[in-house]
Amino acid sequence: MYIITILLCTLAKAVMSQTRDIFPAKVLVPQKIVTKNTNLPVTCSTFGFKKQPGLVHVYLWKDGFGIQSLIQKDQVTDTTFILADVTIQNSGNYSCVYSKNDYSLSEVTKRGDNVIPILVVDNFLPADISVSGPPAVSEGDDITFRCTVSPPLQTACGSQPILSYLRKNETILQVQPFNVEQREATFTIQGAVLRDSGQYSCVVLPSKCIDGQEEKLYGNNAVFIEVKENVLRGLAYYAMVSVMVVLLLCFLLWINKRGLGSFHKLRGLCQMENLTVAAAPSAPEEELETPTSSFSSEEEEGYANSEFIDTVAHNSQRDEQEDPYHTIDDTLDNGQAQVNTAAMPSALCLYAVSGRRIPPPLLPEL
Repeated sequence: MYIITILLCTLAKAVMSQTRDIFPAKVLVPQKIVTKNTNLPVTCSTFGFKKQPGLVHVYLWKDGFGIQSLIQKDQVTDTTFILADVTIQNSGNYSCVYSKNDYSLSEVTKRGDNVIPILVVDNFLPADISVSGPPAVSEGDDITFRCTVSPPLQTACGSQPILSYLRKNETILQVQPFNVEQREATFTIQGAVLRDSGQYSCVVLPSKCIDGQEEKLYGNNAVFIEVKENVLRGLAYYAMVSVMVVLLLCFLLWINKRGLGSFHKLRGLCQMENLTVAAAPSAPEEELETPTSSFSSEEEEGYANSEFIDTVAHNSQRDEQEDPYHTIDDTLDNGQAQVNTAAMPSALCLYAVSGRRIPPPLLPEL
């Protein structure tokens, strides 16, 4: 008993001596929740705590024991420790102290001015996904997914909004705010089509952590959705198109038939008009006096005029064959041609009788 008492007194003196030699410092971190496999800087500041100038030993403390130490030079108040490629084991309570003496890390048990809890988490949380209703649906149906997280929600990237991501195969399809209190989110695909078939999963993470991590995300499970073709809807669609085509053809046939009937009726009326014009009496030809005696100067002049009349008549007949729309009665009065309007059918009748669909040219004004 006497020996145990001596040992306890010796230990107490050592602790009191260390307490007098080790002084508190302030610990600073940029964020309390960090992502796994990243680097975390932890700064120990002696500003306002260092009483005497000179070199000091700064110790980074975690959960009651020192884990790293660095030498802080004179006139320097901040010393930064880098925790590289942090893992889940790096989670814990951190603090800082300093001393003039160099101690082993196991001897540093005194905590600093403050303690900061640091949590190391995965860069995303795999979630559970389920589907409301059967996994096989028809085209046009709605598909509803439910994304849930079982453990307490702890994510990195500070206090960013927590979002849930619906993934189809390897692509993010939808994003919804995650209900932290109920630990779930709901996704809906409205009017499903054939290309919506595939494997679906979901994950939860803050919005800014998605950059560069899309191909690494995965959920706790996946559901396969099969979208089948709706036969009745396809038949209804093709039937509607067929009815529209038939109605359009019937309308075009009706328009064509009505147009041809009016055209033939107009042609018959014009033929009757032509018969009426043909039955009209022609003007009596002027009788030419025929001399009985030998040729005089007047007779020679009349003979020359008759030859000129024959030539003009021949040219007029040729012009009528080339242009059936005009009938010209050539006369010799001052060598001018006049249009015989009495024997000329109307332009509309000429169009109907010709049977052409292009309207005839306009007749010259008299």
